[in-house]
Amino acid sequence: MTDPATPSDLSTLDARRGSTRIELSNDGLSYQCIRVFGAPPDRVFRAFTDPADLRIWFPSGAPEGSEMTVCESNPVDGGRYHYVMLLPEHGPIAWHGTYTNIDRPDRLDADEWFVMGDADPTGSPTAQTLTFEPTGDGFTLMTMQVNMPEPEDPETFMEQSAAGLSTSLAMMDELVST
Repeated sequence: MTDPATPSDLSTLDARRGSTRIELSNDGLSYQCIRVFGAPPDRVFRAFTDPADLRIWFPSGAPEGSEMTVCESNPVDGGRYHYVMLLPEHGPIAWHGTYTNIDRPDRLDADEWFVMGDADPTGSPTAQTLTFEPTGDGFTLMTMQVNMPEPEDPETFMEQSAAGLSTSLAMMDELVST
């Protein structure tokens, strides 16, 4: 990796946890997350799309006591995914998505709608692109680019979304590295 802030020895879970970089754009309309995982791209790709894997790592960034009640994924071009979690103090939250491009195991594109409560998704989706690049040592460099229809508040984003994402990705690394 060329980023001087990234540890050069990524052989441990803790070092890879330190490889996570999440940056919100100045206008709040996009963010990028970069992280190294201790597994090859096909295993990391599968963790992002297989319901059995998603049920393990995805909820780990949610508040304690949260429960994932729906986890469906059909990772083909035009396929859909749907996740629902019950949060103890907020009730249900849901992610509704459509895979817009699948290039297994290198790339995954999707349009996603995030919904608080039981409502159906409306409005413009968030566009996501995830790339999985082999690093030559059996690991994967993931780059996640997310473009949002409305700007995020930087402080709220870093405290909630980025913190939850970092925690979930750390759990995913534990899953794929074993």
